[in-house]
Amino acid sequence: MSIESSGSFRSTLVNLWFRLMCLGIVGFVFAEALELVAGKAEGWTFYLSSWEVFFEVAVRLIFAALVGAVFGTLLTAIIVPILGFLKSSRGRVIEWTTTLAVLLAAFAVSRYALEVLIAWSYTVLDHKGIIDMALRAAFYLFFAVALFIPRLRKKVVSNFDGLVTEKMTRRVVLAAVAGVVALSATEFALSHTVRTVRAAALAPQSRPQSNILLITFDALSAEDMSLYGKALPTTPNIDAFARHATTFTNFYSASTFTTPSVAIVMTGLYPSQSRVQQLQGRISAEVASKSVPRLLREAGYTTAGFFSNPYAYYLAKSVENEYDFLPETIFQDGAMRQLWSATTPLHQDSGFGARIEEYIDLAWDWSLLTGQPDNLYERYPAAATFRGARQLLQQLPDGFFLWVHVMTPHGPYIPDAANLGRFYQGELGKGHPKDTAWKPHYPPGQQPTIDHWHLRYDEFVATADREFGSFMSDLEAGGRLRNTTVIVSADHGESFEGGMFQHGGPYQTRPVVHIPLLVRTPNQQSERTVSLVADQTSLAPTILAMAGLAKPDTMRGQSLLPLIDDQQTANQKSLAFCQYFETNSVFRPLHYGTVGVLDGEYQYVLDLHSDKGSLRPMNQAQIWNLDQSSENPERARQLRAAIISRFPELHLNK
Repeated sequence: MSIESSGSFRSTLVNLWFRLMCLGIVGFVFAEALELVAGKAEGWTFYLSSWEVFFEVAVRLIFAALVGAVFGTLLTAIIVPILGFLKSSRGRVIEWTTTLAVLLAAFAVSRYALEVLIAWSYTVLDHKGIIDMALRAAFYLFFAVALFIPRLRKKVVSNFDGLVTEKMTRRVVLAAVAGVVALSATEFALSHTVRTVRAAALAPQSRPQSNILLITFDALSAEDMSLYGKALPTTPNIDAFARHATTFTNFYSASTFTTPSVAIVMTGLYPSQSRVQQLQGRISAEVASKSVPRLLREAGYTTAGFFSNPYAYYLAKSVENEYDFLPETIFQDGAMRQLWSATTPLHQDSGFGARIEEYIDLAWDWSLLTGQPDNLYERYPAAATFRGARQLLQQLPDGFFLWVHVMTPHGPYIPDAANLGRFYQGELGKGHPKDTAWKPHYPPGQQPTIDHWHLRYDEFVATADREFGSFMSDLEAGGRLRNTTVIVSADHGESFEGGMFQHGGPYQTRPVVHIPLLVRTPNQQSERTVSLVADQTSLAPTILAMAGLAKPDTMRGQSLLPLIDDQQTANQKSLAFCQYFETNSVFRPLHYGTVGVLDGEYQYVLDLHSDKGSLRPMNQAQIWNLDQSSENPERARQLRAAIISRFPELHLNK
């Protein structure tokens, strides 16, 4: 492994530089490949085509190679001053540096491989942590012995001899450079095609004079709002808004987490229709052609969106052609933002692959390197969302449709100074509960701790309400509400009871699916309450009806506008439906997940895989494992039949 002493110092240093870059490239690429093989790439197959999976793998490996090359370059830059002081021992220092780099690379790669193996082992057998500790201890012991026994140390180092030859190091570095260039060129070509398509987007027709403003809060349960009966004063500003609006008391989300719920509002379609069922889901071009922003834009509305949840934003990006204004939200400012911008050639807005996954991965790696919080949701408070919405409104003429999606009160629960400690004075900190042991459901003994986090969540709800009140006051003062219909809702709720913590998952408990819906039309002075049972698929037809447009035949929900205009009573029987299909591939028939139905008195949740249903009275529907089908078999049969009739595409057993 020696570097020829007869060469000049410059050529020797270049040789060392290539060695260190090569070791860095191989080490980082190998570590990334391990992570991909361990399950990440397989997860992409649920929502990406084979070519897109291949593309995303290439993006990760090429980026890892670039990081390895930069890492090797930094090490070389550190060594150069040392060599300047030790002119007589340069050869020995370079040899020691190379040996140390090889040992560090071997240690880091094998250590990472061990962690991947341990994580994978839990998917096969749930074993105790003592085994993990024993494996790590054995690993450290082996390396300690290898370092102190020259024979073993030499054997470890000699295994890399073929990798650090002059010819091999140059081949590896050149291959990495070629990969970066090829990826950048491919991304540029794809993004150029996307821009061409955007340029051909429909031009607006005659402009309407009325406006539609949709505000949705992330993870806002109706049951934690004082408007809906919460004992704590969590939403005084929304309460005040409701005094001149129509409030729907039995409105439900049609899925249990953000991406499919936002897609439902945007398209009026259930996940079984749109096939948006993963957190990284996208709306197909066929579905987008009949989406709310597309139809409103064709009718002459200026369409705009401001989404402060990264997954909601990138979902909207999949129908970006239908938005006149869709500013990119800065989810993490500072150095992380600069890094994302600096590496743009490797993750251009190509519309191919999963750009949201690329952003999340880079953010996670950055947090690991810097020790900063790795939760993106912590980065965008309600005040920042409404500030962005105000700036966007300044660009919109009358005749606009604006959708503002507010990240608050999604976890981690970080109330503003005015609300922190308002309902709970205990020490929970500003972070997020370590909830991995609480999911998919928590044991009864954890309820006191869950109750404390519930109060902190309620403080965060109050924070969202405070910023909403300020935003509405500004719109009122500026005169923008004179001809604007305002709709307030949520993507899904949040649970702190019945064994179900937070949201997501197949259980569809009441606090997770019960969400607010308020509609204020221009100059509305009276308060109106509607108890009709409805779900999120009603929002798209309602918005279209407000614009004087008929809904497409694909939308199964009914417009709520007659109820809002007081032209129809809410005495008729109705149903709300909810779906959870995250564990299915979008390219295959649905076999896993749950479909639920609510009629105002009962909830029935059907598991697709087991074909077993659970019946819950609404006043007990917060309990995830409750089933009273045997106590009321006729109601269970009726609700099951309603699911089968509503969703023939699922081919359920009668």
